Amino acid sequence: MAISAFERVTNDRTLAATVAVHAAATMAMVGLIWTVQVVHYPLFESVGAEAYPNYQSRHIDRIGAVLVVPWGLEGLSIVALLVLARERTMRVLAVAGAALMGLILLVTMIWAAPVHGELLDGFDPEQHDTLMVSNLVRTLLWTARGGVAMAMVWVLLARQTDSVTKTA
Repeated sequence: MAISAFERVTNDRTLAATVAVHAAATMAMVGLIWTVQVVHYPLFESVGAEAYPNYQSRHIDRIGAVLVVPWGLEGLSIVALLVLARERTMRVLAVAGAALMGLILLVTMIWAAPVHGELLDGFDPEQHDTLMVSNLVRTLLWTARGGVAMAMVWVLLARQTDSVTKTA
């Protein structure tokens, strides 16, 4: 089924805007997860036993407030990209990004979140080590997602460059 020029232009603009939102949200999450992995989580052991349960509780509340918007936009935009992507390359990238998002959610639900729950009772070096390892896995997965998001941007830019060269 052929699509009209209007539909093609509308889809191209919608796709480009969605890729832009997706890339921005994903890269925000990549920066956040690396900061948490390298700076924030290693400092947990410095809080002190007495203050730690309150600190952990406040951490959970505050980090949730920081990540809800970019992580939400990242999730919504990858779903939109699964629908909007018509070209094979963009579809493959959208599926890869969605699969990585699924893995991140799985690691978060079955590994990282339960450890945070355990740490609410107080600092435990073994639980902290588990948190560091589970978050390293999430960090690597999110870094891969960042690469996929940047590949999507690259595909769009290459397409724009090709269309400009063909019309010149």
